[in-house]
Formats: sequence, structure tokens, C-alpha cells
Amino acid sequence: MNLSQLSIADLTALRDQIGLAIKDRENEAIEKARAEITAIAASVGIPIGELMGKAVKVLVKNKAPVKYRDPTDPSKEWTGRGRSPEWVKNLEANGKLDSARV
Repeated sequence: MNLSQLSIADLTALRDQIGLAIKDRENEAIEKARAEITAIAASVGIPIGELMGKAVKVLVKNKAPVKYRDPTDPSKEWTGRGRSPEWVKNLEANGKLDSARV
């Protein structure tokens, strides 16, 4: 196939087809790996959850609990970590941050 002879539309369609083919191959590889891991776990008599427990725990990031909630808009929350949101700064400036503590 000579790519220089294809139109932009043809190249775009080809790019999209390649993207889908790559995604399909990735999904197939993931499923194959899962099946192999499950088979290995079964062959040694270890439940897959127990086998992967430590690895999974390391990957799961513990989310800090919410410490503050905006009194005027309860959907706005802050854990007290990192940069404080504007609504927290406003409450602090007015001495009312304690009213937002959860």
C-alpha cells in the first residue's frame, strides 16, 4: 500500500481502523493474561483475590476523608490536604472556617 497515493479521507479512515485494531489486540492480550493468571492461581489452589491482594492494595490510593464542606454548597468538599479551594480561603478570611468542619 502506497500511503502517498491515499487521500486525507482515506488516511483518516485508515488511522481510525488502526486505532480500533490496536484496541482490540490490547483487549485480547489483557483477557489472555487474566485467563493465564486465573489458571495459575487455580493450579496452586490460591484464590485469585488472595493472590493479587498485595498488588491490588498497593495500587489503590487511599482517599483522605472530607474535613470541610461548603455551607452554601454541600457538593463542594475539601480534605484539608493540598491547596485550599477559594471557598475555604473566603471562610478563613471571615473567620468562619470552623462552620464548614464536617
